[in-house]
Amino acid sequence: MTIYHRHAAIALLICLLSVPVWMTSRTQAQGNADPRGLGDPDAPLVIIEYSDYECPACASFVRDAKPQLIAEYIETGKVYYLYRDNPLPQHPAGRVAAAYAHCAAQQGQFWPMHRRLFQGYIDGEWGGNPSASERVFRQYGDEIGLDASALQECVRDPATDQAIAADIEEARNRGLRGTPAYILRWPGGPERGDVLTGAQSFGTWRYLLDERLGAQPDPTTAAPALGEQASLFLYLALGAAGGLVVLVAGGSVLWWVARRSRR
Repeated sequence: MTIYHRHAAIALLICLLSVPVWMTSRTQAQGNADPRGLGDPDAPLVIIEYSDYECPACASFVRDAKPQLIAEYIETGKVYYLYRDNPLPQHPAGRVAAAYAHCAAQQGQFWPMHRRLFQGYIDGEWGGNPSASERVFRQYGDEIGLDASALQECVRDPATDQAIAADIEEARNRGLRGTPAYILRWPGGPERGDVLTGAQSFGTWRYLLDERLGAQPDPTTAAPALGEQASLFLYLALGAAGGLVVLVAGGSVLWWVARRSRR
């Protein structure tokens, strides 16, 4: 290989390595930023549940319908589920339970605590008296492996009760008074979503969800939305600009190498 060819090969390699990565994968998995979210945030349907840990109807939903809902719709990527607190005034222990769930979320253990609280209520381990119930909640924290000191500090923090109050206010603003209550949202549907109340059977959920899913456009044949078209054009433009930069830079380097080889 002549010195000219060797320099040309090096110049080409430099150009290729300097090409910027303009297009990134649009299907990259997104992290679930909401610790009280379950499933794929990009799922076509979203269920927001406003619930009370000391509510018999809420516990009935958790026991009877939710396991199938998780298995058939949430784990399969069809539904994204969000939990929000709405402890009723007649359930003071339920509000304390919500505080422990919030604080478990700070240690990355919201769902284990969520399940333990409901299971404990179903089994009659707590309820009614807030002080007696809180002793049970501390035991749940130990079972799950939470930092007991951090858990108690969080439960006593006024910000925790404020967060629960914000969920309650959100439910009121949506016109939701009882529990459980659900907002069902999907692309192209009502801005505020459909409202479903009470401990509905899994059969009811299946009917509603399948009906909504059947109305979704086929992603393999649907035309891209305007925003998606704009993004595609932007990616193509950036790619073309990157290719032009490579050609100009590569040509300049090759011209410089050729001149050097003639000397």
